[in-house]
Amino acid sequence: MIASKFGIGQQVRHSLLGYLGVVVDIDPEYSLDEPAEDELADNDALRTAPWYHVVMEDDDGQAMHTYLAEAQLSGEAQEEHPEQPSMDELAASIRQQLQAPRLRN
Repeated sequence: MIASKFGIGQQVRHSLLGYLGVVVDIDPEYSLDEPAEDELADNDALRTAPWYHVVMEDDDGQAMHTYLAEAQLSGEAQEEHPEQPSMDELAASIRQQLQAPRLRN
């Protein structure tokens, strides 16, 4: 079993670019089609580590889905980001859904 460093609903930052994002799903290893040779996913060590589906905002404030290696992310200590309230709302909504009781059949 592979342990992931970040959880669904957690806010993270892109280590190099500094973009704030929210983890919406986790793959135990790279699961997209074969990467091109120049892509980060071509590295075997990174391919077998967790990869994250992360929602971030582009420069225009539009939500965009990204797929990032664990090595590309760092945890976000702050819970509130006045400059990007939509990311705070998304993270809170996901965490609330994960805590909501589910009905059994």
